[in-house]
Amino acid sequence: DLKEKLIEEKKKQKKGLMQKLLTGEVRLPGFEGEWNLVRLGDHLIKYIEKTEHNNQYPVLTSSRNGIFFQKDYFDGNDVASKDNTGYNVVPRGYFTYRHMSDDLIFKFNINTLVDKGIVSTLYPVFTTKGGMDSNFLKLKLNEGNEFKRYALSQKQGGSRTYMYFSKLEELRLRIPSYDEQMAISSFSLVADKEINLLEQELEALKLQKKGLMQLLLTGIVRVTPDKN
Repeated sequence: DLKEKLIEEKKKQKKGLMQKLLTGEVRLPGFEGEWNLVRLGDHLIKYIEKTEHNNQYPVLTSSRNGIFFQKDYFDGNDVASKDNTGYNVVPRGYFTYRHMSDDLIFKFNINTLVDKGIVSTLYPVFTTKGGMDSNFLKLKLNEGNEFKRYALSQKQGGSRTYMYFSKLEELRLRIPSYDEQMAISSFSLVADKEINLLEQELEALKLQKKGLMQLLLTGIVRVTPDKN
């Protein structure tokens, strides 16, 4: 299908360009100057708030596909413990991530769903400060190569890698000015919206085709033979 190929090509192009934008190899128009090497912990604030009673706030699932209400993610089922007292609270706009991985892949998500949600204590919570744009940092951590190399360096025997918040703070990243960070974030958002629109159009076409085939197979709609 041509539209499916177009979507895959758009995703491939976006991924390649973002890799270059996130390292400064390619710059957006109007930006120049050196990027600064920073210690990530100097730009983060760890958030510590725990629930005081069961089901105090909605339970969230921070997955590799994004962040979701747990009931939506697991088709109406709660999989957390029956008593979630003591869970970590995640305010809107704050990061969370699972601090352990079996395959060196970590996914950092920002809570955009609810004013306050909760996650297991295996998921640290933090926000940014001091000239660090949250959406830019999310891109750097999830799509950039610096964090991937750092995660590999933290692997110490066994199959599981731990990325405690204290380790995350020691990560060194090269970052541009705050304005350029926001411009890169906006560029990524626009590209994602374009891809999402194409995916929605493709899904609509598939549903239309499915409906037409059902009508044809039941004889409700008949194909008129070409008399020429």
